[in-house]
Amino acid sequence: MEQFIYYLKVSFKGIKRAPLPYALTIFILSVGLGVFFANGTFYYQLNRDPLPHKSDKLFFPMLNLVPYECSTDCKTPSVLSYNNVEKLSQTDIPTQAAAMYSADGYLRQSSEQAPLPVSIRITQRDFFSLFDVPVLHGSIWPDNSARHEVILTKSSAEKLFGRTNVIGEKLLLDDRNVTVAAVLDTWQMLPRLYDANNQNHLSDTDDIYLPLETGYDMNYLSNTQSQTFDDTDYRQLSTQGRTGALHQLQYWVQLDTPAQQQGYWQFMANLVQDEKAAGRHPSAPNNQLVAMRNIVSYFGGESSDIKAFALVTLLFLLVCLFNASHLSLNRYLSNQYEFSLRRALGASRSQLQLQMLADVLLMAIFTIIGALITGFAGIKLMNQLLPANSLFSNWDLPLLLSLLAIAFVCSYLVTLYPSLRASFGTLNQQLKE
Repeated sequence: MEQFIYYLKVSFKGIKRAPLPYALTIFILSVGLGVFFANGTFYYQLNRDPLPHKSDKLFFPMLNLVPYECSTDCKTPSVLSYNNVEKLSQTDIPTQAAAMYSADGYLRQSSEQAPLPVSIRITQRDFFSLFDVPVLHGSIWPDNSARHEVILTKSSAEKLFGRTNVIGEKLLLDDRNVTVAAVLDTWQMLPRLYDANNQNHLSDTDDIYLPLETGYDMNYLSNTQSQTFDDTDYRQLSTQGRTGALHQLQYWVQLDTPAQQQGYWQFMANLVQDEKAAGRHPSAPNNQLVAMRNIVSYFGGESSDIKAFALVTLLFLLVCLFNASHLSLNRYLSNQYEFSLRRALGASRSQLQLQMLADVLLMAIFTIIGALITGFAGIKLMNQLLPANSLFSNWDLPLLLSLLAIAFVCSYLVTLYPSLRASFGTLNQQLKE
């Protein structure tokens, strides 16, 4: 340890002898890594798996159950009708299953208060266990029947009441009386893969949760995607919406084993065949069972801008590494006589390598500080240019450790060639130069 401290002191003296080239090297590395950090953050957050322990068990079934025969484009609708979901639910193969959609509404404690605009997730009880949603107070609905009970997020409860333990409190949801059944703990699933249609996976979490049957009874239409394939009146969800071909529901199932997956796939195939045999759905079968980890690419929601930025910043980092390495080599050449003299006095190659590691450590520390500052500024700028991606600008511990490791590796690469020249060059030639 004492020897390494000595190497650090020698490195500091080397910096003092040529501060400008060293500062320029740090600046170039900091800018290159900072820009890379900023884009790497968005790329990592947008492509991370929010449920790594079960994402390969969650599936999005889709059926081409529409009351007409398509002739050219037989693409399966990305949302289902209420009737479709009822048919898909007529099996106990999935461990859990939940249908859902989102709507807009207004919430307040009493008619005297100003209404608070809220995003409503209208769903079923298994939604919360499917996606590991934590509950802070209260309990989830015991079944999927209609009930005038809402579940609030922690932030919504604090906005409305100034506290979180509000179980049993009364609220007005679009002037209809509802009761608070539960309050969720802090939770943010990003990307929000359970709602990947129309790039909704980039959106924030919903404010409140309402039972699916109650949502239909209250005639809430989806605020993201709905389409009808017959003359169903969307204003009559409580009646026609349950029987007609009005598609607005997303449906998720948990299939834990390959046997369950195969069994559910066969169940879907049999269901479509039975419907065709009954003459209700004449279109060609085109069933889909998409895994959660593939849902964004299936819906074409991958951000091409982030991919392009990631490629450009990687090339920019390589250019910065090349320039920083060139400056580091110039520093070595100016100090070549000192390295050669140490070798002549008996310093081994391993000792010279330890000296270079001390240089790398100092460079990495200064570079990391500069890169984090540059990266933070880059993230703020990208949030202004791409507001939809602002939710994905956080540094978690695995990401931060990865960025720090990349900064150290880049610092080592910058000094790698000078280190090899110092350790393995011809001593006589170095002393002459």
